[in-house]
Amino acid sequence: MADEVDRKYLPEAVQTAFAVSLGAAFTGFNAMITPMESVPKFINEAKSLIELPEDCERSPQGIAEALAGNVMSKGAELMATFKVAGEKFTEETKR
Repeated sequence: MADEVDRKYLPEAVQTAFAVSLGAAFTGFNAMITPMESVPKFINEAKSLIELPEDCERSPQGIAEALAGNVMSKGAELMATFKVAGEKFTEETKR
């Protein structure tokens, strides 16, 4: 789907954004199909967002910085996962 329009007409950023959104939708749909496998995974992911590293400063600012770092790293990881899933999905539809 993302490659239906010739690549020279769509900038790289738009193609990447479309692949990420398509991958997120595809991943979410797969999670709805297998909820018994997905729920524990989502709970573990949510727990990892609020876990503080061992070397975290125990001040309000240190805790806030650690939580922000967790959210940013998890967000980057999810975007990469969704992009790969979206690219795989478009490759499967070409066949």
